[in-house]
Amino acid sequence: MKKLGWTLVTALSAMQVVCCAVVEAAAPEPKVIATKPQKVGNGWARVFVATDGDGHALAMGVSLDKEALEGLPKEMDLTSRCFDKNGSGKIDPDECLGDYNFTFTIPEEAAKAVSPFKWVALNWNPHGHAPPAPPPWAAPHFDFHFYIAPREAVKLLRPGPCGEFINCEDFKKATKPVPVKYIHADHIDVGAAVPDMGNHLINSKSPELAKNGPEFTHTFIFGAYDGQVTFLEPMITRAYIASNPNMCAAIKQPQAWEVAGSYPTKYCVRHLEGVGRYTVSLEGFVQRPAN
Repeated sequence: MKKLGWTLVTALSAMQVVCCAVVEAAAPEPKVIATKPQKVGNGWARVFVATDGDGHALAMGVSLDKEALEGLPKEMDLTSRCFDKNGSGKIDPDECLGDYNFTFTIPEEAAKAVSPFKWVALNWNPHGHAPPAPPPWAAPHFDFHFYIAPREAVKLLRPGPCGEFINCEDFKKATKPVPVKYIHADHIDVGAAVPDMGNHLINSKSPELAKNGPEFTHTFIFGAYDGQVTFLEPMITRAYIASNPNMCAAIKQPQAWEVAGSYPTKYCVRHLEGVGRYTVSLEGFVQRPAN
């Protein structure tokens, strides 16, 4: 991977994503490193890491061209996370989760700053999530998965008839409880275990889940497998990103961390008007010891 060589360097250095983090960390001359772009919709997506002058993490996120929100598939991917649950010999539309998946490896020169995070998956869900997911989450949206677990380990989670089309043995491991000190009490297990991904511990207090709650715009999820936290995930609707937001929300923190490293305390969604881009990022990184 090579250093970022396009206008987002200036944008992130001069504007809110890095500016806000720099004030918090009192770090001069931040540096932005990005992956090669991948085609998403009519535009491009990249994963970036911003560090301060001492190499400490300021932000890690996904940058999207405005055009990436246009021309997205409107129908499900009938090859993604599927299982012939009814034994018909063919895959029916209701036997797939149907997301479109884009994976990025964190650039080697940024890996130390954001350890233990290793790679990122961007998932486009044109029909949102079907039941048993909460009804508000049926809105078209992106999942931004920031993984602690190695890519090869996650690939081993097989399709099957349990949970959300996951192998039943893998479902049992995926839903093994995370020790209470490693996950905030508001994040609960609803059996949303997925092949090539893991279990999803949802924020039970997310506003759209309340009776007569507001329209779903964004929420935050922790991923788990075999009793360990394996990814962090902002889940955000396409409509909300396209509304040109400039917001950050707190990530509910656990009492302790099983794996030492640099962990975020908030996630942010921003419109960089000057360069016509959107960023979804983890920020407010704090170094945590293993406990």
